[in-house]
Amino acid sequence: MSQPLMQASATHYAYGKQVQASTLRNLTRLWAGIDRRNIIESWGAVAGAAALYVAQAQEAVAADSVEYSNAVMQSFDVQPQEFQTIAAGFAGIAYQLGDRPRPAIGLEESLMSPVYKTLRALKTGYTTDRSLGIGLDNLLLRSQMQIADAARQAEGVAMTTAPVRMHYVRQLNPPSCSRCAILAGKTYRSAEAFDRHPGCDCRHIPVDEALAGDMAIDPYAYFKSLSAAEQNKYFTNAGAQAVRDGADIFQVVNARQGAYSATGGALATHYGTTRRGYWGSLQETRNRRGSERYGVAIRERLLPEEIYKRSKGNREQALRMLEDYGYITGLGQDPEGVIRGPGVGYLGGHKPSYTLDPATGSWTAVSRKATD
Repeated sequence: MSQPLMQASATHYAYGKQVQASTLRNLTRLWAGIDRRNIIESWGAVAGAAALYVAQAQEAVAADSVEYSNAVMQSFDVQPQEFQTIAAGFAGIAYQLGDRPRPAIGLEESLMSPVYKTLRALKTGYTTDRSLGIGLDNLLLRSQMQIADAARQAEGVAMTTAPVRMHYVRQLNPPSCSRCAILAGKTYRSAEAFDRHPGCDCRHIPVDEALAGDMAIDPYAYFKSLSAAEQNKYFTNAGAQAVRDGADIFQVVNARQGAYSATGGALATHYGTTRRGYWGSLQETRNRRGSERYGVAIRERLLPEEIYKRSKGNREQALRMLEDYGYITGLGQDPEGVIRGPGVGYLGGHKPSYTLDPATGSWTAVSRKATD
């Protein structure tokens, strides 16, 4: 991406954060006026004003998204469509929060949810101050996401109307969590939304399809830009140490999705343990059971936490175990990932054979049948 376009992207992002900050200040002021003796009614009296603040912010960031999208298209010598995207169409909407489908509700109704969070906290035994704080956190987080989604939706619609095929590249806004870090540089179709957690401030940068490949962001570069304390904070102590010891960052982070306590209290993971997973394809597996789609490894796959615990400070043993449990792959640390394609990751029932080329010092992987 050209430097002017990068600057435009940064300005677009900064404006959105300014709008959010101003709106959240107004919402905080409204929340501070709640009558503690009559929480539902007192907030209900100003919920309309709160919804208006959010709707005005949604329209502001949507308008900026349309202008930004037009600038992007013009930078690629693509003239915007004759019929422009209307920013007001993205305001006053309660966008779906979370992955599970829920009935559509209005924006004012959505902003009543923090009140019920407060009441539930009170019933749980929290103090009034703490309960109101929980409600305020929910109000601000909910509103921040509604504003951000209006911007994303407007940008997506504006870019979808482009006469050339555009893509989005996901960019971090450090500091970022480990899940976002491994998604940095991923390319998406312009009309697709990308998964995000509450409070996520990653960005989708629209690019022409021909330039999308030049926009990759290196998750390892991000990892190395952090101090050791920050690495431990965002990737966990054991996870960060595994990456520092040469483990594949994608395997380390993804393994936490399926974490569980095995028999005897060992920390293990279900991730990558089927016949179609990288580590599972290298193991002896049993036939699938019940709702399982594929056979699962007979061995339990330990998490890095358990590996370092068992190695008891012996680094050589830790490295051997990291390799044994599929975190160090023998293919190095590739920002685009090394676990991909037949023979490397999804194996299609074949085990890989790694070969080091002495001339180049690089590893290659070829498939071989499991019975070989």
